Amino acid sequence: MLKRLLLCVLMLAAPAMAAADEWEGGKESHGIRVWTRIEPGSAVRAFKASMIVKTTLSGLVNLIQDTDNANRWVYSTDRILMLKQDVEKGTFVVRAEMNFPWPLTDRDVIVAGQVVQDERTLTVTINSHGISGPEYPVDPNYVRMPTMEGTWIFRPLGSGMVEVTMIGHADPGGHIPPGIVNMLIDMTPRKTLEGMRRLLPDPRYQKTTLPQIREPGGRSGP
Repeated sequence: MLKRLLLCVLMLAAPAMAAADEWEGGKESHGIRVWTRIEPGSAVRAFKASMIVKTTLSGLVNLIQDTDNANRWVYSTDRILMLKQDVEKGTFVVRAEMNFPWPLTDRDVIVAGQVVQDERTLTVTINSHGISGPEYPVDPNYVRMPTMEGTWIFRPLGSGMVEVTMIGHADPGGHIPPGIVNMLIDMTPRKTLEGMRRLLPDPRYQKTTLPQIREPGGRSGP
């Protein structure tokens, strides 16, 4: 099934957000809106997706950091392994393994990023990008994705509602025709946001506050 070519771990990376008129589409389905755009120097388009959900900011960050359950909601992802994490600084390095349909080889990528919160607006941004190095050897069972970048943005709207925005762009590597990837580019963020919305109400995410995340109204973790 070629629709599984793209992977939602694109959530873990970060180009600057484009002006609204650079994005095309904006088709909404079941409360999720997806746009795409041409990315300079790449045959594969970038995507942006958004939805509004009722959640705490800590709940969203808790879900992102729960790598043990990533395969339950991150589209076409078998697992995400936490390699390094500094909770105080908000930095992390993960390895993501993606399931590609036969006869294609599965992909993996090493992603480094950081969680930051704006002191004034309380908006939380998770920026990250693909990295490489001798400390991250390539598994012969996978094709290492050469590039990946994107962003998560959690913007509080009031009354417990949060606008969730996901931006991403990646090169899956190998010999996948870019035209096929572009035809299916909106499926990855749409399926991932659907999975996020499904898992977010779980008490393990909503009932646990994080000391580094401030909630609207001045609340924060212990």
